[in-house]
Amino acid sequence: MASQVDASSVTSPEIKRKKRSINFSNTEILKLEELVKDEKTFSILTNKFSNTVNNKMKKDMWTKIAEVISAQGIAVRTADECSNKWQNLKRESKAAVTSEKLERRKTGGGTLTLTAVADEQKVRIAEMYKDSASFNGIIGGLDSDEAGLF
Repeated sequence: MASQVDASSVTSPEIKRKKRSINFSNTEILKLEELVKDEKTFSILTNKFSNTVNNKMKKDMWTKIAEVISAQGIAVRTADECSNKWQNLKRESKAAVTSEKLERRKTGGGTLTLTAVADEQKVRIAEMYKDSASFNGIIGGLDSDEAGLF
C-alpha cells in the first residue's frame, strides 16, 4: 500500500502580505481636492519639468498634503497613497469627460456639461484641468476618429 501523508505534518510557507489600509473617506477626498486645488500647490504638482529640484518640490508637497490628511484622524496616509489617490481621481474624471464627449458626438453636438455621466467631484476635477491637453486634446489638432477626415 502506498503511504499516506498526513496533511497536518506538511507545513506550507506563510505568505506575508502587506496590510491594506482603509479606503479614503469622503472627507479625506474633499480635503485632498481642496489642497491640490490651491494655486501654488497645483502649479508645483503639475509642473512638467522633472529635474532634481522640481521632483523634490513635488515630493515635499505630497508629504505636506499627506500630513494634513493624516491629521484629520481617519487614517495615517503616506505621500505615495495621496499621490496615487489623486492620480486615480484624475483618471476617473478624464474617463467621464471622454465618455461625455462620445455621448455628445452620438447626439449631434451640444456643449460639454458632464452632467449625464459625471458626478460633482469629477466635474470639479475636470474644471481644474480644463486647459490641459490630456483632458481636451491639442487645440487646432485633428481627430482621426472624426467622420469625413479621410
